[in-house]
Amino acid sequence: MAFQPKDIKTFFEKTASWLTEKGVLRSARFGSKVIWNSFLIIVSVCFVGTFFAGGIAAGYFASLVKDQPVLNYETLKKDIYHYSETSELFFSGNVPLGKLRSDLTRTNISLDKVSPTLIHALLSTEDELFYEHEGVVPKAVFRAAFQELTHQPIVTGGSTLTQQLVKNQILTNEVSFERKAKEILLSLRVENFFSKNNILEAYLNVVPFGRNASGQNIAGISAAAHGVFGVAPKDLNLPQAAFLAGMPKNPFSYTPFENHGGVKKDISSGVARAHFVLKRMLVAGYINKGQYEKALAYDYKKHFAKPKQSPMEEYPYLTNEVENRSKIILAKLDAKQQGLNGEQVYKDYRTYKKMDYLAKTDRHHRSIKEITKARGFNYSKLKDQYDLFNELLKNADNQLRVKGYKIYTTVNKKIYDAMQKAENNYSNYEPDKIEIVTDPKTGKKKKVHHPMELGAVLIKNDTGEIISFVGGRDFKLSQVNHATQTKRQNGSTMKPLLVYAPALEKGVIQPGEIVADLPYKRYINSSGDFYEPHNYGGRYHGFETARRALAESHNVPAVRLYTKLHPASGKPAQNLKKMGFTSLFNSDMHNLSTALGGLTRGVTVEENTNAYTTFANDGNFIDAFMINKIVDKNGNVIYQHKVKPVHVYSPQTAYLMLDMMRDVIHGGTARSLSSYLKFSTDWAGKTGTSQDWRDSWFVATNPNVTMGIWTGYDKKYTLNHDLYSRHTQQLWARFANAAYDIKPNLMDPAERFHMPAGIVQRTFCGISGQNVTNLCQRAGFVKTDLFNEKYAPSRNGHALVQNGSGVTLRKSFIKSHYPYLDESGMTDELWGTLNPRAPIPKEQPKAKQRKKPEEKPKPNNRTKPKEKPNKHKPADKKKKPEN
Repeated sequence: MAFQPKDIKTFFEKTASWLTEKGVLRSARFGSKVIWNSFLIIVSVCFVGTFFAGGIAAGYFASLVKDQPVLNYETLKKDIYHYSETSELFFSGNVPLGKLRSDLTRTNISLDKVSPTLIHALLSTEDELFYEHEGVVPKAVFRAAFQELTHQPIVTGGSTLTQQLVKNQILTNEVSFERKAKEILLSLRVENFFSKNNILEAYLNVVPFGRNASGQNIAGISAAAHGVFGVAPKDLNLPQAAFLAGMPKNPFSYTPFENHGGVKKDISSGVARAHFVLKRMLVAGYINKGQYEKALAYDYKKHFAKPKQSPMEEYPYLTNEVENRSKIILAKLDAKQQGLNGEQVYKDYRTYKKMDYLAKTDRHHRSIKEITKARGFNYSKLKDQYDLFNELLKNADNQLRVKGYKIYTTVNKKIYDAMQKAENNYSNYEPDKIEIVTDPKTGKKKKVHHPMELGAVLIKNDTGEIISFVGGRDFKLSQVNHATQTKRQNGSTMKPLLVYAPALEKGVIQPGEIVADLPYKRYINSSGDFYEPHNYGGRYHGFETARRALAESHNVPAVRLYTKLHPASGKPAQNLKKMGFTSLFNSDMHNLSTALGGLTRGVTVEENTNAYTTFANDGNFIDAFMINKIVDKNGNVIYQHKVKPVHVYSPQTAYLMLDMMRDVIHGGTARSLSSYLKFSTDWAGKTGTSQDWRDSWFVATNPNVTMGIWTGYDKKYTLNHDLYSRHTQQLWARFANAAYDIKPNLMDPAERFHMPAGIVQRTFCGISGQNVTNLCQRAGFVKTDLFNEKYAPSRNGHALVQNGSGVTLRKSFIKSHYPYLDESGMTDELWGTLNPRAPIPKEQPKAKQRKKPEEKPKPNNRTKPKEKPNKHKPADKKKKPEN
């Protein structure tokens, strides 16, 4: 029977009668009115009080959120989905390399790739009314507020998943009524703009899950599933899902792993939490009794993920290199977005670093401002650009840690691994150099070991892709990447780049033309200082072809040839810039010692090797690169490398240079190389050694790839004079063999270098480079070799003259072709080849044809020839490094 309003009056009349009978009221009629009016007053007061309290509460709530701006959809979307995600690296072919270093490892994932069991476990524990509420649950909020106001322990949470998401992504973890009020307001707004699945997906990507098996901090369900159980989120089973769903409440208490990696001895708190989650799932009806009991018996320790090496631990040189290159790329892009010329800012940044290096090494102790002004630069502008790019690099580094880029490299994983293995397995490294130093803390003497180091790089010619490299012997001992960062003098590997190729291009020399390996002495200032290059062992070889001078790496002919190119103009060295040399200084542009690799600071293995690809690319330089593309977490390609060939030499010059460098390997200073290789292909290369045997080089190219190597010490110790070149070539061959085992077609192309049109073979007079004459035949200077057709012999030369019964060189020819001839250094034997007063016997027209009793026999395949280091003799007679 329904309750009627008249029943209220009847109730009060009966109450009044009862009170009258008890003597409380005088009459029932009067008592009934009193009670009725009292009730109306109480109801009215309560009603008004409720509205008054509600008004106060509303006013208080409004005062708490008055400073919180009303966020629109776009702002909320940006905030909700703005969570850090670690960038990921890839080898070539999209082979995963791993995550970059970061304080927090996180990977974005869509909701459809998460196990429904995990979602059920999470909702039953964290927010069982998730699909019913509008962002907040009033009952839970009031309960939590009452517990807070009465200082009771908070045994039940008041926050929905939506509120937790808002707290993590928009607000802070501050404990206050103001923050809670803002959280409620924003949660209602989020629910208004976003679907439940959008909210749940965002929550699963931001919530922290403690640590992974390697001890790294993790967030998001993808990193948690992989890091805790070693499975994808969609493959989580019931007990695994329950364990992870229980972690967000107190992730570092419930995590099963130590902060240094490995499983904790006691994981009972995490297991107990998982069992609590299972109970909630049972109550909510997500699982049945049988599933529940089976999950309780799950042995978690047997199923935890095993610790894994991070990319920085497994591939330290590679990871560091990719990070550094990515930061530069992102910094340039950032500059462009700001309306700046990123390339110019980066160029100025590098110029400032050069000036800083010069200031630190200046023997006159000039400041960087003075150095900069002397070089014609504006110091203030350079400093501003330097500071700007440093800031751009810092921003780029932060982007790499939080924006979830996918960085695709050109490095072939299998070849890279094989080359590192070859480096580790080599047993003929020279002994460590021992340095005695004083410990600054204890003041005691201690030994510091300096191991022999190396750097190598393998580049694909037609694209510039860096296929692989070796950064050093042990990253723990030296974090410097010796393939891409170490700058050292490149010795005789400079000769093809700076001397012979430009000479071929200008028609100054052709491969078979004769050069003079005779004493050279040039005064370089009014103080009497002079430049006097020497060959290895101090010997001269008289007349020899340019081809042979390069193959045997004789220094003096190279310097004399470079002199004829007018290096003071700086034009020959401009080619080095075209071929990617970035560490050149003004002095390098005109110093004679540059012809022998005597650079002010040096060049990296990458740049030196990259320059040699110019010859394999028909005279066009293609800059080497390691980062192919960078993709943001939304799949947008924000950077894509583009190949931009730069013309340096003609195809004819490139081919003639290759053909000359073939002789380095087939009979020259690298004649033993073939005995170390397991395959035979069309290699052309050059050895190199710097002053005092501090650096050893070998670079070689074939139609597909170019590979270069440097060996030496981080501190400029001397290498073993007898073994250094052998070790360098053995290591180079081991790396080539390792790459060949992985990709034989890459390392051993079927075709040889293609000879372009415009190359002809001619028989000619080697001393003049012109047609053969009777005098040339009598002197024994007739040669047959390749020519660039436009420089082929077309007339008779005038180098020789009849001298009695003999043939000799004209004085005018000697003066023009052999400048800075040092007569004081000429021996009778050398005069016999040159002095017009001493006719040249027909049976011995050239000094190199004479038998030299002091010359050692040429080594066979088992004996390593010695590379000729650059030796200069300055005026003070003290040995100085090239500069």
